[in-house]
Amino acid sequence: MKPLLAIIILLTTFTANTQKLPELYNEVKSSVVIIEILNFTTQGFGDHKAMIASSKQGSGVLISVDGLIWTAAHVVQSAEVVGVQFLDGDVYEAEVLSSNPRADVALIKIKDPFLLKEKKVATIGDSDQSLIGEDVFVIGAPFGLKQSITKGILSGKHHPEELNTGFVNVEFLQTDAAINKGNSGGPMFNMKGEIIGITSRIYSALGEFNGVGFAASSNVAKKLLMETPNIWTGMESVLITGDLAKALNLPQDAGLLVLRLSSNGIMSKLGLQGGTIPIVIKDGGIIIGGDIILNIAGVKIVDLNFPDVVMQKLETYKKGEKIPISFLRNGNIEIIEFEKQ
Repeated sequence: MKPLLAIIILLTTFTANTQKLPELYNEVKSSVVIIEILNFTTQGFGDHKAMIASSKQGSGVLISVDGLIWTAAHVVQSAEVVGVQFLDGDVYEAEVLSSNPRADVALIKIKDPFLLKEKKVATIGDSDQSLIGEDVFVIGAPFGLKQSITKGILSGKHHPEELNTGFVNVEFLQTDAAINKGNSGGPMFNMKGEIIGITSRIYSALGEFNGVGFAASSNVAKKLLMETPNIWTGMESVLITGDLAKALNLPQDAGLLVLRLSSNGIMSKLGLQGGTIPIVIKDGGIIIGGDIILNIAGVKIVDLNFPDVVMQKLETYKKGEKIPISFLRNGNIEIIEFEKQ
């Protein structure tokens, strides 16, 4: 090949590649939304208890013409009010339909889809076909910016053993595309403009982007949110074990500490209560004083795999049968029941 011809081919290829991302961004940008969340937390004791309102922001992506949106579970898990803002400025109220905190994916829907003006719907891709090393890009609203795009590669695919189940093999995609606070729930696209992941979290000692970000794969999101029966508990919780479990006088080795509840979620409607006392443990903050779930349907809370055991046990119940939940409140073990739907 003549040197001049080779240079022309390289320049043509470079120009085509540099044009590709701007074109893709323009094609998909209007499908990406900002999600505004209003939460309520109870703080204080007795007559001094007060409801404290707080807000946070995340991202999401429109996947259907009737207003279905994918986002991250941790963005909406205890949401009292959910607002969705599109790039053109249109704002709608949404409701949470289902979530899976372990995979960190959630499905919300615009409450009145008849009001939804024509919007761009993103295409869901096959994350199994994505190759490590291929280019990807992420769109979201980091630090409250209305919309931002970052580009990187697919750095790895991970299947955490403590999250894998007989129902779904949970997969997280690793990328070096910048992901920061506010990006959570936004889409990761391949270079065809297809969603291959929902941004979840970063790995950083300082809490800011450090070159390692994670997204739940699109195939896992599709399986958990669109094909598998799922619920939204409306509950933020944390597994407590060891010294903390002893300090809180658990009658067993582990339990599920209720942090926050949405009044719209199942657990709040059943009567569970969230925490009231913010504390810091090893540079991390939690809220204590809430109920501590000990077992569900007779399945004792032992480790992070308890949801799978619970799901298997729930399959043995018939529709209309009562399912017990036992929990610790103010040193006493109490039981509530809910009906299998």
